[in-house]
Amino acid sequence: MSLSPAEGRHEPLEMQSVFDQAWAAYNGRHDAMTLGGETMMVHRAGAGYPLVCIHGWAMGGRSFAPQLALIDQGFEIIAPDLPGFGDSAASKEVPTIEAMARLIRELVSALDLSEVTLVGWSMGASIAWHMAATSPASLKALVSIDMSPRVAPEDGWAFPLSSGMTRETIELAIQAMRTDWKGYCDLFLDRILADPNDQIRTALAALAGQADPETASQAWLSLMQFDARADLPQIQVPALAIHGGRSVLYPQTVGLEIARLMPNCRAIVLDHVGHAPHIEAPDAFNAHLLTLAKRGPPAPTLCQHITAQ
Repeated sequence: MSLSPAEGRHEPLEMQSVFDQAWAAYNGRHDAMTLGGETMMVHRAGAGYPLVCIHGWAMGGRSFAPQLALIDQGFEIIAPDLPGFGDSAASKEVPTIEAMARLIRELVSALDLSEVTLVGWSMGASIAWHMAATSPASLKALVSIDMSPRVAPEDGWAFPLSSGMTRETIELAIQAMRTDWKGYCDLFLDRILADPNDQIRTALAALAGQADPETASQAWLSLMQFDARADLPQIQVPALAIHGGRSVLYPQTVGLEIARLMPNCRAIVLDHVGHAPHIEAPDAFNAHLLTLAKRGPPAPTLCQHITAQ
């Protein structure tokens, strides 16, 4: 994977991670904003069509560094750190999916954005779905990345998180987050990428290391309780559900279920990547996002497999 900026841009000499290098090279701006009583760091770069990118659990907005290449196609990348993650202060309220969706809505309003393409990775997809179902006025399109509308297991549901969770294991996981955050993150990070990549894993680990364990554990509990299946049929904007063919967190067939539930959605499976298609196969991911944002979903086919190099 390459995170190189466009030819001719200045490359910083020393940065903490490949994500930081990319944001600096694209002249990224990092602004603290107060929204809904929470102080959030908002990473921004470029100008033009707004892409509002919502990071996954334990991550941060800088994880959307590979999408900075879209600046040269006339986009502005706006990637907040949710409260308690990345460079944002710990959450002042219980960080539920619904509360985080309200914060993203307030961000869109505060920046006076319109025609927004909303991009959500993992937990960020749950937030994006809920916002799109309840506050669609400023939205143009939506992309979800390797996520299930219902994470927790239940009878008859074929698409939960693939770790064989039970109520007891959920409670044990939350306790582990609170008592040994680094150890828990090490196990979690090992499941994100399909193929080892030390630079990317180091960058993801740096983001995870910034998270507040208490906020993260509360957000995880909310994610276990959240169910987007009622939200999806309410979402009318053009949408893509992009999944990794080698993801070990969710079955790739969940994309077809999302496309079945959402009226104007198409599923895409990038065959050789894991839980982070936007990072592992940025060229293919960005091409699909670009097509959606500028022209809408290109085909009536519910699901398409793509071999991503």
